[in-house]
Parts: sequence; structure tokens; C-alpha cells
Amino acid sequence: MKTQMSYAKEGIFTREMELAIQTEEIDKKEFLQKVAEGKIVIPANKNRKRDRYFAIGQGTYVKINVNIGVSESCPSFDYEIQKLEVAKKFDVESVMDLSSGVEASTFRKRLLNEYDFIVGTVPVYQVASKHQDFTKASAKEFIEEIERQAEEGVDFFTIHAGITRRTLERFENNQRILKIVSRGGALLYKWMMANNKENPLYEYFDDILKICKKHDVTLSLGDSLRPGAVADATDALQIEELINLGELTRRAWAEDVQVMIEGPGHMRANEIAANMMIQKRLCHEAPFYVLGPLTTDIAAGYDHISGAMGALIAALNGADFLCYVTPAEHLRLPSVEDVKEGIIAFKIAAHSANIAKGFKRPLEKDIAISIARCDLDWDRILNLSIDPEKAKEYRSSFPNDTCSMCGNLCAVKNSKDEIVL
Repeated sequence: MKTQMSYAKEGIFTREMELAIQTEEIDKKEFLQKVAEGKIVIPANKNRKRDRYFAIGQGTYVKINVNIGVSESCPSFDYEIQKLEVAKKFDVESVMDLSSGVEASTFRKRLLNEYDFIVGTVPVYQVASKHQDFTKASAKEFIEEIERQAEEGVDFFTIHAGITRRTLERFENNQRILKIVSRGGALLYKWMMANNKENPLYEYFDDILKICKKHDVTLSLGDSLRPGAVADATDALQIEELINLGELTRRAWAEDVQVMIEGPGHMRANEIAANMMIQKRLCHEAPFYVLGPLTTDIAAGYDHISGAMGALIAALNGADFLCYVTPAEHLRLPSVEDVKEGIIAFKIAAHSANIAKGFKRPLEKDIAISIARCDLDWDRILNLSIDPEKAKEYRSSFPNDTCSMCGNLCAVKNSKDEIVL
């Protein structure tokens, strides 16, 4: 039972590694070493062969993830497929299926069979969907669901194993405004309190590792106690869970199971850099997967902007994988247009980070559009934009060799005109 990490330790460059490194600018020897050390992961369930694989971690491009999924309230497969098509159109690397309800499994299988994204899930959602009272679920059911989804081909699981009975002792006396905003974390908190037992994902973590090793599923260790308000950020609960995740990371690596660490949700902009450093230090440089973080709580309807600002700061300070946020965050299930807006915002954040990190190919795209602007080559400007359709729609309102903002006062045009003396 070998994983990408196992092969890397043996110096074997796999097909998945070959495909993943094609889109990177990292040296092959360094790449292999970082996979062996756990500093780069390649989510690649061996039960699902794809045409595209991606590396996440130190020395690789910053990637983004898009959340989609059906629910009992919104069970339309077609609508979620439209969102997947938007993600495909904008070359998104990863999709998390957060589906719940009785149709969740059917939708997940369709996603796995018809698309070549990295696919992640939160198995606890499926367990919760099977019970009218989630607290009646047995510990065995959690492990069985993880194994079932691993066999289906899911590439990575968010596992909320860092919230423990010991953590709850501190939790009860904590002064947070928003106690738990993680769905998976809240479900497990409720289960532990109702049953007076340890978190089954923590108690049976060794069993989870065996499943992940067998199928080469990457673990994304979830942040049950991530701050859901900027005032709650960097508190004892967040840090204590992070310490737990660091210990679990060591245990996973001992079994050659690949690991990512999930990071904070809401945080003041000036705290983000320090959080990235703490996260990397406590979790031994494992790849860091962040939700946002959102830099303010007031941006309802515009949380994709707040999130993208935080994501850029995070990426510049060590985050490797950005989970997008849409304008609908905190308000509703996102529409297809919301999904597009979220993708664009976070693709811009990731691209900006990749330029700042010194990667050549991303910068070449900016140079190409800058040259087109210098030449007032509007067709090329539009086609090189991140969203050509929107750019063309805006431009079509004033088809001239300048724009309607400057007209004949266009700085580019006037600085190019010959001056006759």
C-alpha cells in the first residue's frame, strides 16, 4: 500500500508527479524531496485516474478550491453542474463537494466520474444526513463512511479530528462571540456532548490512516475552532486545536499519509502573517489550506472581496491553497453568478501571490497584456484578461482606439504620438 509520499521517499517519480510538475516551475529533485517530507501534497486517490494532477505546497503555484454541492433544501443536480462548468471554464484546480441529504452520494459519484478536478469531501456531512438525530450515529459509522468515499475515489477528506474532549474543557469557559462556525466541528461537538465520549475521528485516527494509506487519500485536517469573527481570532481555542493538528500530522506522516492543514476564517489583516507563521511552525511546514481569511465581518454580499484580500496576504506569508468565498457567504447557497464572482476574486489573489513569489509564467501574462495596452491593441487586451467576456462587454459600450474614461486625453495615446517641431 504505497502513497505518493511513499514513492517519493523511495525516489520514484510517479505518473501523478510527472503530470503535476508540468504546470510548475520547481526543480524535479527539490519537488520529490518536498513530497517525501510532506511539504508538498499531490491529492491522487489511486481508485480514480485523471488526466490532470496538481501539487499543493512549498515551491509550487498557489491553487484555489471551489465549494459546491446539493442539499435537501436545494437538491438540483443541474444547477450544481452549471457551477462545475464555471469552475472548469476558469481552470480551477480543486472542488470540494459539500453535499448533504439523501442524494449527496449520487451527486458525488457523478462529480468523480465526469470531471478531473481534485475532489474533496467532508464525510461527517454524509453521516449526519442519514440520521434524524445525528448524535445517535455510532463511531463505526464515521469510519465506514470514510472508507466508502475513499473507495469511490475522493482525493482528500476534511477530517475534524483536532477538537477533543480536552479542548472542550477550555471551550466551555471561553468568551468567544461566535463559538463554532465550522459545520463539521459543530456536529462533532454536539455528538461528543450528547454521548459524553471522545471525538470518534480523534479516537479512531489510526483506523482513518489505514484507509487513507490504502487508497492514497490526502487528509485535510479541519479547523473546527477557526474564528468566525475577527474579534475571536488567534485565541487559545484556535491555537490549542492547531497544536493537536500538528501532533496528528506527525502520526499521519509516520504512515506515509499526505496531510494539509486548514486555516482561519475571519481575522484582522494585521494578524494574518503571524498566523501563517504559527500554523507552519506548529504543523511542521505541511501545506496550508485557508478559507479566506475574511478581513472584516461587515462585508455581507461582498465577502468575496474581503476574503480575496485576506487570501492574498495569507498566500504571501505561507498559505498554499485558497478556498474561495462567494458574495453569498453567510447569506444563502451561492448562485452560478456568485460562484463565478468568487472564483475570479480568488484566481486574482492566487495569481497576484504567484507573481510576488517570483514565478515567471504568471508574470509573463501580465507583461503580455501590458504590451497590448502600450500598443492600444484592444482585441489582445480583452482576450488576455482573466474574464474576456466581461471585459468585452464593458469595452463594447465605447468601441474606439481609446476608452470613454480618457477619450483624446488618453495618456498612452498621447505619449506615443510623434511631436513635430
